[in-house]
Amino acid sequence: MLGTFLAALLTVFPNHSIEESFADYLYELGEYGMASSEYLRIIYSHDEDTLSCPLAALRLARCWQELGRREDALLLYGYLRRNLTDAELRAGAMMGAGSVLEESGNYTAARELYLNAAVTSEDIDLMGRAGIMSCLMDAQMGNWDASAEGLRSISAAGGPFCEISENLAAQVAEGNGLSHRSPLWCGISSALLPGSGQAICGHYTDGIIAFGVNGAMVWLFYESLQESNTTTSVLLGWLSLSFYGGNIYGGSRAAVTYNSARRRELLDEVTRILEDQQRFRP
Repeated sequence: MLGTFLAALLTVFPNHSIEESFADYLYELGEYGMASSEYLRIIYSHDEDTLSCPLAALRLARCWQELGRREDALLLYGYLRRNLTDAELRAGAMMGAGSVLEESGNYTAARELYLNAAVTSEDIDLMGRAGIMSCLMDAQMGNWDASAEGLRSISAAGGPFCEISENLAAQVAEGNGLSHRSPLWCGISSALLPGSGQAICGHYTDGIIAFGVNGAMVWLFYESLQESNTTTSVLLGWLSLSFYGGNIYGGSRAAVTYNSARRRELLDEVTRILEDQQRFRP
């Protein structure tokens, strides 16, 4: 997920205390379970006052996120963004919460949090990252034009994110030209010729299997009718209709899978562009 880059950056706020060094070391090693225990110990040592050690709390939420405890991470991020007084830390909590929502597929809510982070922060780097991520949520939702336009606006404003914003805008703009297959027409195609909808989407093996199985079932049904075997004919007729219906559904689903794969390829390229940028590296 794109939000992984932003969430990881929550660990690089300056001026943290020496007592957090060991926890940070564990985090950098990827030992999130042990790091979370250390961050909890730090919070407990401050009389369980989470707001008195906000950096440790932010990193704790990040550790929970990495450990798959998304609900816990989201609750902690939410508490911090509502109660922290420091604008940068509050923006960091918004970014973290946004990344959790993004990982959960809630791109609309993630976009709103990223936008709020961009407005809240006064740090040029954090503002730029938040702005870019809010635009990329539009791309995640398939709003390619809105995403490209937003990224071009960031690029036009100049600053350290000008080049990457322009590169990302050019990439997401390609979303409008992605190769597309219609689920409806692929389903109809498979209805007319079993397996053809799957083949149109490049799933040739599935298409051959669908054609072979449906052809075999029809032949067996015909043979049973010729033999006047009523029981077998009823059974084979029911099986033939079931396989035929499954074939139509398979053709439609093949189109959905095809479109999703093309979209994922484009977004993977967006992720690669972010990975190549120092400001977006964990």
